[in-house]
Amino acid sequence: MIIVYKRGYNMKNNFIIYGLLTIYFFLNTFILNPMNLPFYNEFINPILWIIICGIAVYLSHDTNLRVKGERDKTQSLLIALIIYIIVYFLLGLVFGFERTPYSKEILGILKNLWSFVGVLFLQEFVRESLVKNEKKKRINYILIAILFACLSINFSNFSSHFADLQTGFTYVSSVIIPAFLESAILTYLVYIGGAKFSIIYRCFITIPPFVVPIIPDLDWFGTALVGIALPLAIYVYMNYVHVNRTERLSKRERRKYNPIVYVPVFAFIGVLAGFVIGIFKYQPIAVMSGSMSPTFNRGDAVVIKKLSTQEKDLLETGDVIQFVSGSKFVVHRIVEITNDDYGNKLFITKGDHNNTIDVDKTSLENVKGKVMFVVPFIGYPSVWLSGAIS
Repeated sequence: MIIVYKRGYNMKNNFIIYGLLTIYFFLNTFILNPMNLPFYNEFINPILWIIICGIAVYLSHDTNLRVKGERDKTQSLLIALIIYIIVYFLLGLVFGFERTPYSKEILGILKNLWSFVGVLFLQEFVRESLVKNEKKKRINYILIAILFACLSINFSNFSSHFADLQTGFTYVSSVIIPAFLESAILTYLVYIGGAKFSIIYRCFITIPPFVVPIIPDLDWFGTALVGIALPLAIYVYMNYVHVNRTERLSKRERRKYNPIVYVPVFAFIGVLAGFVIGIFKYQPIAVMSGSMSPTFNRGDAVVIKKLSTQEKDLLETGDVIQFVSGSKFVVHRIVEITNDDYGNKLFITKGDHNNTIDVDKTSLENVKGKVMFVVPFIGYPSVWLSGAIS
């Protein structure tokens, strides 16, 4: 990409835009949002962004942005985002699906697109104005990314997300970090291709829930995984395309930008994440107590094999199983097998370190899996986190 500046870079103009965005941030966070004004999303917020965008575009009209290889970059970005959409909806096979809360009537769709997607378009033209006017330094683009990330986060009820450490950790992982990474990739896309590229990105991310009846029902972990992995993957791929189109590099220099180099890394991360959240037949579980010592200890991890109904029926005395007891998952040993009054099989369990058997008997339905082997010590991060939360 080549940025052509007229009269140098326009930092004075950017200070005006930064000032407008700062005013909007405080006005929106501390006055407008808490007031719960009617028609805020449909009228007030879009009008504010139209004003900011109009001023920003006017202040940057004498600075041009020329893009090399725009066609190739556009095609590459579209291909990458189409792959993302396919993978995103395939995640529904793992996490399940949920109905979107938005109206699917034509007028309802148009209203939502105006209220939310329209504002996103205006934001990207403001972002482009800042990028065009900035001196070509990395720190400037980082500041732009941070500013827009802050604008995307709802700070009016921010403290409620940090009522305890667990809630705060979940919120930071699934909202804060993805927001900053998304803003970073949007700023980078503007840098290499203008607002057109960032708008394409935001369309693929934002529009689906408004136009399709169901979307993947991602929990906080799935949301964090997608929110972190997608911007990183898009950056690696688009940076390779950008370098190939704009830089004169040797084959050896080009090789280090090739996204194929990162495929094993992303594949490993994907498999590891799937292993941790239980996509596969086997799943690791951190040992949170010493009730099974010395077989395994607090801070170890056990690998659980998920069992079918037929496999559960073949369990024997001495097997160590994972089962549901009340609202908790427990890993204890079967010490006796009995039946209820209707002939249904029940397991009597006990922790190896405990003096007495567990109070409740476990039915086949409550059995989740069988312990296959133990990995010492690697469960300590989960133990420490759980201790900090409690």
